[in-house]
Amino acid sequence: MTQEKLAERAGFSARYVGAIERGDVSASVTVLGQIAEASGVEPGYLLKKAAGLSKS
Repeated sequence: MTQEKLAERAGFSARYVGAIERGDVSASVTVLGQIAEASGVEPGYLLKKAAGLSKS
């Protein structure tokens, strides 16, 4: 999924989602939950990916 599509589904701007991905800004737990829901995954999955604990 593109950043633009994810941003649209989560209710954020593509610029904000890009800034989160680059680490320019930190996402709150609420934002993390919205991104996870828009992505169709559990929030814990995103945390594992960010920590390098997930192989997929």
